[in-house]
Amino acid sequence: MLLSACSDPLSLPPATDPNVVDTLTLDGLSGTDIGIPSGYDMANLTKIRTDRASPFDFAFDIDTSGVSKIFPTGALGIGGNSGVLYAETSFERVDDPPLEGYVTDSALVIDVDSVFIVRGRPAGAGIVPCPFFLGSLPRYGKFRVLAIDPQVRQVTLESLINVNCGYRRLQPGFPDS
Repeated sequence: MLLSACSDPLSLPPATDPNVVDTLTLDGLSGTDIGIPSGYDMANLTKIRTDRASPFDFAFDIDTSGVSKIFPTGALGIGGNSGVLYAETSFERVDDPPLEGYVTDSALVIDVDSVFIVRGRPAGAGIVPCPFFLGSLPRYGKFRVLAIDPQVRQVTLESLINVNCGYRRLQPGFPDS
C-alpha cells in the first residue's frame, strides 16, 4: 500500500533541505590536545573527536615535515568507505561529483585554495533519512582550504554538503539531482 501511494516508488524522495555554503575549522590529529576535534562527520554536519569514535568521513593532520593532509577513514585504518578526490575546477564550479575515482586508502595533500570532494561513508536510514529500499547511501561534499595555521595545527575549510537522500548536486539551494 505504501509503495502504491507514489507514482514511482523507487525514485528519490523530494529534496527537503537546501545546500548551504559554510565554514569549519579542524585541528590536527597530532600535536594538539586529544579533546579537540580533528574529524568531520558529513552525516551529522559535526566536528568529531577521533579518540572517542569513528563515525566521521575525514580527518586533518600536518605531518612532521609540515605537509597538510586530509585523511579518509580507510587511510587511518578504520574502514568506513569514505573517499577524497581533488576537484579539477574551482569550488564554485564543482557541481556533480563523480561516483567513482575516490581515494580511500591514503591521504590527500592540501594547501591553501585546494579544492577537494568527499564521498562520505554510506549511512543507513538511521543517519540519512532515506527510504529503506534505497539502502545505505553516501553524502557528497565539496571543500576549499581557506587557511592553514601550522603553528596551532588548524585548517579552515569552506564547505557545501548535500544532506538530501541520494542527491549529489553540490550547488547552493535545493538540489534537483
